[in-house]
Amino acid sequence: MSSLQERLSAIRKATGLSQAAFGAEFGLSDRAYKNYELGIRELPLAVALGIADKYDVNISWLLTGEGARTGPETRDALKAAVIAVREHFIEEGQTPSPDYESDVVQYVFDEILREGGINPTRMDAYFKTLRKDS
Repeated sequence: MSSLQERLSAIRKATGLSQAAFGAEFGLSDRAYKNYELGIRELPLAVALGIADKYDVNISWLLTGEGARTGPETRDALKAAVIAVREHFIEEGQTPSPDYESDVVQYVFDEILREGGINPTRMDAYFKTLRKDS
């Protein structure tokens, strides 16, 4: 991604939040955040640091586009998601297609980031829906 605006948009979209809801997480009005994402106003460093901290984004990547997007905590969450999904499919005796498995991993990964870890109750409920879909 070449611009700060594109990187901001990508981070926000990954959260599933609207511009208004995302901005509100950092004490910003809807208009203020939109102006940052559109490149109308310069993103304050304090806001950039808040986004990087909350969503485990490399601040250098956010501001310059250089380096890796994620920090070690995000990699740990991804590893946990892959392990949880693989264990589920092994327990169920299933061999999903790579596309299907990646969709499930993405959902579990998003849940881990949202919940701050694996929420066993939510994961059990989600995996039960997978059994019904098979």
